[in-house]
Amino acid sequence: HGVLAVVGALKECGVRRFGVAHLEEALEIKRVFPELMVMVIGYTPAASFPLALEHGVIQGIFSIEQARELSKAAQRAGKIATLHMKVDTGMGRIGFQSNEISEMIRCAELSHLYIEGIYTHFADADQADLSFARKQLQRFNKVLEQLAIHGIHIPIRHTANSAALMKMPQAHFELVRPGIILYGFPPLRDAGKDSGFEPVLSWKTKISQVKVIGTGEAVSYGRTFRAAYPTRVATIPVGYADGLRRALSNQGEVLVRGERAAIIGRVCMDNTMLEVTKLPEVKAGDVVTLLGADGSERLEATEMAALLGTINYEVLCGISKRVPRVFVD
Repeated sequence: HGVLAVVGALKECGVRRFGVAHLEEALEIKRVFPELMVMVIGYTPAASFPLALEHGVIQGIFSIEQARELSKAAQRAGKIATLHMKVDTGMGRIGFQSNEISEMIRCAELSHLYIEGIYTHFADADQADLSFARKQLQRFNKVLEQLAIHGIHIPIRHTANSAALMKMPQAHFELVRPGIILYGFPPLRDAGKDSGFEPVLSWKTKISQVKVIGTGEAVSYGRTFRAAYPTRVATIPVGYADGLRRALSNQGEVLVRGERAAIIGRVCMDNTMLEVTKLPEVKAGDVVTLLGADGSERLEATEMAALLGTINYEVLCGISKRVPRVFVD
């Protein structure tokens, strides 16, 4: 969606702390908003710790080896490195195992480190059955209890993703980590269209050319579409290099003049073709909506994701950086 525009908008709403996946994102924010607190939730190579320290980026740490490297980097820089420890309570991804208390204690004993926070991540808080999410929360609380026994009290705890933010108030603690709801999509599988969320993003382009092909003529690579009748074909300058997935070939739809138009032939790297025979007024320069509303019709990332056998997160994150972002108040 555009990190700086999103951060700027959220900053106006009072948000002062941000979590990102990679150091590059954190540095992009800190260069424009140096006063904000920014944490890398994911992995940062040890070789990049000096750069992170220089810009005051908070590190997520999930192993004693990482903690040692961060301690060394902070000592060389003459600084105290702020970190949050990640605990794996059942996601099976990065994090100290919840039974590795001794490893976490050893982190706390290293010099030039300040353990400001501790966090975990829910695997299925978006499901109707929250039994495993509650088990994860129990494991997390047990870790906190065991650390407290050894005199380690960490001021900031965070566990709640978008789903837990909505369904598990007991998991809110001092921070929450909204994700998909920032895009304007409900994280819950059973959320209806009246859930109150409105997608932030619309994806639009313009028709570059319209032509008529004869019966039996083919469209695009592999000639997978053949016209059963004289067919008006509109080409749009968007393809899989922009994030319009090739798997939408011969099955996706877009909106033109408030009507649905089918994608025909294979989606190319830079172009995609549409069937507009039943829309005789369509011409070059007309706006085409890939995601969003046009009149009373609407296409959302969730619908596109269903065709692709994936989730709306992937559709939205897949829109490449070469697509210009236009921000509207």
